[in-house]
Amino acid sequence: MRFSLSRAALGSASALALFGGAVLGSLPASAATITSTDCAAQAGTSAVRAVSISQGDTIQLNQTGADGHFEGQGTVEVFCRKRGTGENLGDISDSQVRITVTPESGITTPFTISVMGSVPTSGNNPALIGPFTGSFDFVITAPSTLLDPGVVSADVATHIEVVTQAWGAGLTDGSATLRPGTFGDVVASTPELDSLPLFATGALGLLGYASLRRRARNK
Repeated sequence: MRFSLSRAALGSASALALFGGAVLGSLPASAATITSTDCAAQAGTSAVRAVSISQGDTIQLNQTGADGHFEGQGTVEVFCRKRGTGENLGDISDSQVRITVTPESGITTPFTISVMGSVPTSGNNPALIGPFTGSFDFVITAPSTLLDPGVVSADVATHIEVVTQAWGAGLTDGSATLRPGTFGDVVASTPELDSLPLFATGALGLLGYASLRRRARNK
């Protein structure tokens, strides 16, 4: 579902800004690399079924640069997950992940995915990333035309991450091909959105001042 916030809505949205916040997925604690044999022995299930990926979070694209483009960062970790508890038993080597950014309805601006560091990458949306061990950071960018004129914030896309390889091989269990995955929202905002909390704080300050004046007159 797409949402947007216009300049005209800044006043009414300012109070909500004091209480609102992005809901972020938590990454499992980083662990040492684990082999497929040890993963199966410790996880309580087959190694390929223990392959897991860090929970997707909301990626914030902020407007920046001289050209006014939008960019935001995400992190992916592939690890062996203990059955029942979800404990991170160790990072998986030679992993491969496919990342796709799917625009919301009405969004025609292209999104580009790039990886920070020297991790091998093929394509820019979707992007096939790896092999890598443990985790990597990636960046989503979009041109300055992403938001319509007058809109300061909007839910513009969904990012989806799917594990396609672990320990240098595909994830097959008998005749089944496994695709552990996760997803999250992509939200874009202009610098004007940063003024919301300050505006709300100022408005509350004025209300407090007015209350003091009323009490003083009633004494």
